[in-house]
Amino acid sequence: MTLSIIDADGLDTFVNSCDLRRDLHVFIDYVSNKEIKRSFRTNYLPKTDAVKLARLLTDPDAEKEIKESGYSRWVDYIDRLACHMGFINYDLEGSYMGYSSVERSYPDNYIEFLPEKYKEFLKSSLNKQERQIQDTLIDYYSYQNNEFLRCEVLGRLDRFDYSGCATGVLPTLNFAGIRRFLLNYLANCESGRWYSVKSLINYLKKEQPYFLIPRKFNVKSKYDDKERYGNFKEHKDNKWGESITITEGDANAFERVEGRYVERFLEGIPLIMQYVDVAYEEKGDSKIFPGKNLLKAFRVKDRFLRVMRNEIPVPKVTVQPNFEIQVESDLYPSGIISILKPLTDMKTEDKVIILRLQKPKILEELVRDKTLDVISILKKLTHRELPQNVISELKRWTQHSETFTLYEGLGLLEGDRELPEVHKHTVETISPTMRIVRSPDKLFQLLEEKEYVPFRAVHTDKSLQSFTEGVRTVFCKKKEAARARTKKRVSLKCETISTLHFPIAELYDIFRKKLIEARCPFQSDQQRQTITLSKTYETNVKDIIKAIKNDYSINIKEV
Repeated sequence: MTLSIIDADGLDTFVNSCDLRRDLHVFIDYVSNKEIKRSFRTNYLPKTDAVKLARLLTDPDAEKEIKESGYSRWVDYIDRLACHMGFINYDLEGSYMGYSSVERSYPDNYIEFLPEKYKEFLKSSLNKQERQIQDTLIDYYSYQNNEFLRCEVLGRLDRFDYSGCATGVLPTLNFAGIRRFLLNYLANCESGRWYSVKSLINYLKKEQPYFLIPRKFNVKSKYDDKERYGNFKEHKDNKWGESITITEGDANAFERVEGRYVERFLEGIPLIMQYVDVAYEEKGDSKIFPGKNLLKAFRVKDRFLRVMRNEIPVPKVTVQPNFEIQVESDLYPSGIISILKPLTDMKTEDKVIILRLQKPKILEELVRDKTLDVISILKKLTHRELPQNVISELKRWTQHSETFTLYEGLGLLEGDRELPEVHKHTVETISPTMRIVRSPDKLFQLLEEKEYVPFRAVHTDKSLQSFTEGVRTVFCKKKEAARARTKKRVSLKCETISTLHFPIAELYDIFRKKLIEARCPFQSDQQRQTITLSKTYETNVKDIIKAIKNDYSINIKEV
């Protein structure tokens, strides 16, 4: 396929920054933990939940859009995608509430999370996940919901008139097949080059004139309009003004129908899934509606070509000695993130995602699941041996993970005597000398009245109350043992290590050579383009930055 290369410098280029794959995972994580009832009339998400989701998702305009109109196109798009993929379920059809109803309503429409299907999705490879998302978007259409008759969620182009869309040729079109056909054609392009949309339309007109509407087509009813372009009308002056009929005999009929479709297709699934970037010209054919010749160029991304070849690599997971976990992936690794999120805090989300292991989270998960083996999980995810200090520390954390959870109104009672008064207050017996009791204040007063000489300790969220001399408890260490210990004075040397991540190989090579010349000890990783060295040599790094300031403007950012 030979297409014309175009200079996009004078065009208004648009690069999609919204990550559909990440946002789908974040959306499911949010709704799976809540009971959400959708609006009665519009079937939208409640505004409170929509605003919270807008802050979590990657569309920078979503929150503003919700506050102004109560609705976000991107949040709704992710919402519907999750439903069509079978991860959640809710009523999409609605019902008429009475004979006088002119619009559908959605009473008691709660979102239901379907965990089994979502877990199955997370377990599959990135290539399979991508195909599943792609197939869902491609296969979802109707005679009134397709590129001709809708404005795309990230697009700028307007649509054709709905009038008569249920009859004629439009309901017979196989939009799933059309979309797959065009995606396969785009897979023949080179990544990074701006191609002329006009040259793509001309190529299709010459080589594949029936890619959209078959040469021979049959309408559904003998009363339907049998004209090839009978569903498509142009309008003058204003959007729904005087209509202009497009006939098959017109010399530019292909450009006016199929050409418009190609423009709208490019800013649909390929743009939404970050397969392409697009470039517009503000003017185009602006006096005719819907607009034509406005989308001038497109640029295919390398990730799209890898997706089409099923060559998305397995994510690379690296556990660092500082307890950070780096995840490098072409596509958002939702399966890996779902495993690591309960154990970590997210530090950065980019092509390299950085998380940090957190002791409180790991202990909390161990309380929920006593069989949890964090070390084993990390070993399965990473391609390298785990740092020994991380293994040792994780073992130490998990060995001391036994905790008591006390709820409001309950207390923990220790005592090796049979106290008849205690049985009425006992919720659960842990051991012969320990039990959980209700109404601890009343029980303490009762034991005092019986002259059992009880001792009460009230602990706070921030600290534990210390026990006085002579109090016997399994939670106290003997003071005699503490006094017997002799303290040895030891000085520890601390060395702080820094890792520099280089975005380009050229800069990595410069730093590496200059550090060798300066005789600075360091470790380098050519595959990841990183240099690790002691912070003692920070001055040498600054000297290198100063030496190359005429060629590079370098800003070091902490991660």
